[in-house]
Amino acid sequence: MNVVLSIEAVRPPLAGIGRYVWELATRLPHHQEVESLRFISDGLWRTLPDLSLSSSPVSSVRQGMDWRHVLGKNPLVSRVYGAVMPKLAAIQINRLNDTVFHGPNFFVPNVGIPTVVTIHDLSAYYPSNWHPQMRIERMQTLIPHAVNRASLVLTDSEATRLELLQEFNLSEDKVQAIPLGVDQVYHPRPLSELEDVLAQYGLQAQGYSLFVSTIEPRKNLSNLIAAYSKLPSAMRQRWPLVLVGGKGWNSEEIHAQIEQATAQSWLKYLGYVPQAHLPLLYAGARLFTYPSLYEGFGLPIAEAMASGVPVLTSNCSSMPEVAGTAALLVEPRDVDQMCVELERGLSDNVWRTLAIPKGLERASQLTWDTCVDKTLLAYKMAKSLAEK
Repeated sequence: MNVVLSIEAVRPPLAGIGRYVWELATRLPHHQEVESLRFISDGLWRTLPDLSLSSSPVSSVRQGMDWRHVLGKNPLVSRVYGAVMPKLAAIQINRLNDTVFHGPNFFVPNVGIPTVVTIHDLSAYYPSNWHPQMRIERMQTLIPHAVNRASLVLTDSEATRLELLQEFNLSEDKVQAIPLGVDQVYHPRPLSELEDVLAQYGLQAQGYSLFVSTIEPRKNLSNLIAAYSKLPSAMRQRWPLVLVGGKGWNSEEIHAQIEQATAQSWLKYLGYVPQAHLPLLYAGARLFTYPSLYEGFGLPIAEAMASGVPVLTSNCSSMPEVAGTAALLVEPRDVDQMCVELERGLSDNVWRTLAIPKGLERASQLTWDTCVDKTLLAYKMAKSLAEK
């Protein structure tokens, strides 16, 4: 099989969609059914950037921001890019025969070969404070075009698949859910392996709760911090809340909460950290907290479970699907309930003893090899559907 994969999303840090595309790009060439794999980005043929988990520091994201991020802040430039890039890509791809195109980041050009597109979530169709208006407008243009143009549509979860079917009135056989995988660097670790890195942040193993994601309204940090503030003071001092992630959209009020809690010595905001430190920060946590308002998958949930850490997450969108029976599920807007469950997650050793092996088992079911195998089957189905 001949495949063209769009790789615009591959840049440091390798997280979320970038991690997904990277795993496809590095694993597909080794699959016996793939005869050739070509990469395209911004309408031009490319080679895959030399990135890896160990060599790609999260702190390098600012330096790694390419011209798309800088110029994309200009509405006019963004519109011109959105108009020109698909045409350039189509010119290149239409020269190929017997090939499947995969757009793993919401986009598929108008080409004469079978196409697959991955729609990771429909967050652009939810409250306007979740994204800048320009991004909402762009995604609400991209997604309908992509799902109608593609031979086959992929999602990361069954929850998002059902949303797509309902939102766009698509046929059942046109949309498939293929779960993401967990990198093997996320696993339980002995104390001796954690001490040096944790000490750099003034942390001790089993001595903190962890949150990992961009600081933005959709991640529901305001309610998480409010719930944490209701815990007994002794508990907050023993297990401070540690936040890892960069400043995102519309986060000024959240950062004010962060500063206030930091001044009270029960919250630590680490910002970006070297990506090689992230698996160690996961493995050292007492509890992983991820009460997001909406996720297309929620990869940090799976990474925490694979690290042997109990998880508290939300009872909505894809998060119960990813967590299975291993996590504490909360209504993300119910601060009082969240506080109760945070206390349970930190101090109920009976629940923790059951949750850790359940989490490890659930995470073991989420592998990138399985994701790639199912994606290849999707390419075959796209060819079949395109021939009808």
